[in-house]
Amino acid sequence: MTINDLKYITPLDIQAAHLNVTSAEMYDEAKKFNQHMYDMQVKRRRFLCDKWGIVILNVIMLALAYYTAASSYTSLIFWATGGRGPVGMATGGNLALTYLPLIVYTAAFVYFVMIRKLYNWKLLLVLSLIPIFAHYAYIVVAIANTLLAKKMYDIDCEIADEVGYPSFTELHLSYIRDEEPLEDNGMDTFTDEETSDDLESERKPNPFDKYRTRWEDGEGLLRDSDIQDAVSDNE
Repeated sequence: MTINDLKYITPLDIQAAHLNVTSAEMYDEAKKFNQHMYDMQVKRRRFLCDKWGIVILNVIMLALAYYTAASSYTSLIFWATGGRGPVGMATGGNLALTYLPLIVYTAAFVYFVMIRKLYNWKLLLVLSLIPIFAHYAYIVVAIANTLLAKKMYDIDCEIADEVGYPSFTELHLSYIRDEEPLEDNGMDTFTDEETSDDLESERKPNPFDKYRTRWEDGEGLLRDSDIQDAVSDNE
């Protein structure tokens, strides 16, 4: 799925990981988009598992290699420089030359794999050949590195052109609906058919209405003198 396959979802929606759904067609596209993002996340998790598998394997093997390389049974360089005997009992041999391929490999692995994030299986195969002369176990490590890197490379090529790469975040959907009728806290509301005359009987009479000054249009104002007269009459 590419951005050109989407009709309603825009790059801004993908970046915000949010979409306001306003139609059934938009909802259908968003549902398919989120399902596709989930499928891509599964593939990305496989990619990350292979990546950390390579990292963990190499960290363990580097630790073992630095500890066991000083033996004619484990290292071609150590044996070629005069080393003899198994691990812990070997004598002779040039340790500096023995450890040099391991140091070069460690630096190259950190730079290309951890920093540059280059998971090309051909590159990793070449790098894995360097420490073989320092420790025979790196024959197995080279094979494992190549196979895992090949899987990672294939997965990355498969998902690199997909929309949402590399995070593949699903969209949070919100919906615009018609507003519900507003509550009036129990107050009566008037329909178009109702008039003020219909409700006149329900109103309480105003005791000062008789003192209002009436105008020709039926409206009236209560004068100050009218209020004073009403108070005097009540007394």
